[in-house]
Amino acid sequence: MNKERLKQAIVSQKKAFLEKQDLFQRDILHGFYQKFQKTNEVLVITGIRRCGKSSLMRLLWDEYAQREKLSTEQFLYLNFEDERLIEFDKDDFAKLLEAYLELYAPNKKQKIFLFLDEIQNVKYWEKWLNRIYAEDKYKIFITGSNATLLSSELATSLTGRNIPITLHPLSFQEYLINFKGYKLTAESFYQPAEKIKIEKTFKEYLLFGGMPAFIKTHSIELIQEYFKDIISRDIVNRYRVKYQQQLKELAHLLLSNLGQIQSLKNLSQGVELKNLNTVKNYLDYLESSFLFRRLSLFSYSLKKQIYNPDKYYTVDIAFFQNIAFKNSDNTGAVYENIVCGQLVSDQKNELFYFKTKKGFEVDFVVKQKNKVQQLIQVCFEMSSPKTIEREERALWEAMAELKLKNSFILNGQVEKTVKKDGKTIQYILLWKWLLDCSKHQNN
Repeated sequence: MNKERLKQAIVSQKKAFLEKQDLFQRDILHGFYQKFQKTNEVLVITGIRRCGKSSLMRLLWDEYAQREKLSTEQFLYLNFEDERLIEFDKDDFAKLLEAYLELYAPNKKQKIFLFLDEIQNVKYWEKWLNRIYAEDKYKIFITGSNATLLSSELATSLTGRNIPITLHPLSFQEYLINFKGYKLTAESFYQPAEKIKIEKTFKEYLLFGGMPAFIKTHSIELIQEYFKDIISRDIVNRYRVKYQQQLKELAHLLLSNLGQIQSLKNLSQGVELKNLNTVKNYLDYLESSFLFRRLSLFSYSLKKQIYNPDKYYTVDIAFFQNIAFKNSDNTGAVYENIVCGQLVSDQKNELFYFKTKKGFEVDFVVKQKNKVQQLIQVCFEMSSPKTIEREERALWEAMAELKLKNSFILNGQVEKTVKKDGKTIQYILLWKWLLDCSKHQNN
């Protein structure tokens, strides 16, 4: 690329980066500086397109600049989705640093901060990054919207030299506190007026989810555009998908059937794709783009895990609310999807669903360090005795089979504790569980 064009991109993108407005804090930043201040590894931020990765980098720069008294000449920001960089290739990285150094005069006693957005758009980027990493002059942050691509490239060149960080759409806690500005205290749950405010905000969150720009605008066209971009740019273009219409139909089918067990055969029939391997590949693409999360059956037999059908949830409920085909009240599915997102946000968790020997299903099995930690059922409406019996029976049987003494039913109506044969089922209102005030207080 022509160096002058690179300079134009550097200057204009830097200006836009520094002029970002309406930013709000993300929980992932709590303790971030202290944790990574002295690390030399490349910080790799992944997550679905438009979940706030660029804004997170701006917030990171603000914190580092303030704490280390850095001038704005000390960083380079570049988003590789800029159309001016469409011709950029691996040989242009050297020109990029030259252009930056010609434009600015960074302090040689301090590290230069490199913020490289959507870097996977440049082929062989990892080889250049590996080379400059060895120079120990830079603090490097990169982002990408594809989990598989980044992990495969990092594995070849940056093994042991990178720290992966996944950014998710806003949790309910972030929506309530960071976005809405609510001051949550231990007393909030015991004051009727405050409970009403929280519950009202929770109903909003169930509709709008946590994609930053969408919760500001509520533009249906915007969330639909996100969906199209993910399908076309992150999947079709990247993997050269042949059956594009079937891919879109598959995404809509999964969206419209959140949390339902889906066999490859049923999915292939639903989108009229005969080749099961093609369907499997498309499912992998949808997951690697972060649009969907996949849950396998929990079993101590790896073979059973592999050969049993999976369940799928979307990364943000806004996609379901504005794109899925719905013909009834789907609050139960919405609740399940919200719980899945909250559990996934803790990177220590491995998530599964479970079926008892008698065929009763448990929505979530939470595993950490090769040990099952929690069993969770999710159900919005708990007024029917049949519903209560079904949900509890699945948990009693699962606790016996998996040798656990406690489990949970997250719901929209009931708070109580049920005990039987030394085992306990705790009913918790979903919004309370999401906030978990014993751990999360905004002082």
